Amino acid sequence: MAAVLVVGAVLGAAFVPTPYVLVQPGSVREAEPKVSVEGAETYDSDGAVMFTTVFVDDATVFGLVRGALDDAVEVRSTEEVYGDRGRDETRRINQQEMDLSKLVAELEALSYLGYDARFAADGVRIVDVDPDVPAAAELQPGDVVTSVDGDPVTLPEELRAALAASSPGDVVTLGVQRAVIGDGESAAGGETPTEELALEVELTAASDPADDGASRAVLGVVVEPFGPRIESDVEISIDSGQVTGPSAGLAWSLAIIDVLTPGSLTDGRDVAVTGEILTDGSVGVIGGTAQKTATVARNGIDVFLYPAATPAEEQQEMRRIAGDDLELVPVATLDEAVDFLAPGGLGGG
Repeated sequence: MAAVLVVGAVLGAAFVPTPYVLVQPGSVREAEPKVSVEGAETYDSDGAVMFTTVFVDDATVFGLVRGALDDAVEVRSTEEVYGDRGRDETRRINQQEMDLSKLVAELEALSYLGYDARFAADGVRIVDVDPDVPAAAELQPGDVVTSVDGDPVTLPEELRAALAASSPGDVVTLGVQRAVIGDGESAAGGETPTEELALEVELTAASDPADDGASRAVLGVVVEPFGPRIESDVEISIDSGQVTGPSAGLAWSLAIIDVLTPGSLTDGRDVAVTGEILTDGSVGVIGGTAQKTATVARNGIDVFLYPAATPAEEQQEMRRIAGDDLELVPVATLDEAVDFLAPGGLGGG
């Protein structure tokens, strides 16, 4: 009986979930083989740009013990990681962030190399609506705004520019496409729509709570581009597999540049990279830097590019984990990353 109880306790510790998750080192993977190009000459190269991942998993009792023993594993509550969204919604949002990051990476890489490329979309999709603004009575998550006062809008910045001519309290007219299911409800939750409605919505602009002068008009909505894409003679696709989130953006940009230029961007080395690439070419801060540093070090890679804007305390932790064998290179922009990797210019080595 004692043996049965011991076995039962061990199995419970191994398999019974807890209200915690483990944020732990993931993997490093070559980025260039994930990039496919049509419309331009491509080149093979020695070495590789390696994108890094973090593995997030439910914590068992055994997992909590391992988290306490491994300083590269972080234990967080499920509430802290997923919040009110839950796992499925968080996963969906992370996938959207990856999809958008690949487009931005493509745009920045092509622009860096002098190709004609621009970001395009088919409208501005409503993600969320502040319940305390007038728009909450008219707009729903999933609605796609296509015009403001008769002028077409296709991107979030165009929507903001159109609203700039209005003041709080002004009435604006929005052209809206709404996908609905059979009962007339918005198909915002992923349901297959049965009908597409073209609406003309009049609503009162709200004041921007971040504007002390209360002179800037806003709708009070969270938006994203609908049907985003890059328009260019050079067509690029990136196979990100099951990896989600925006943190591979810089790696994608560097891999595209490597594929589209002769020689080796990394001078034959394997170089690990993390950081979100933004539309101004800057490198945005990402999470899991300690876990990614451990992943890179444990895989024997000796150079790791990461966002220069990473908080000082996180950089200190990265240096502690990296030790003397891993060179940590903070970069603020795509230009800085390329200059570090190819100080003599592209097309060498």
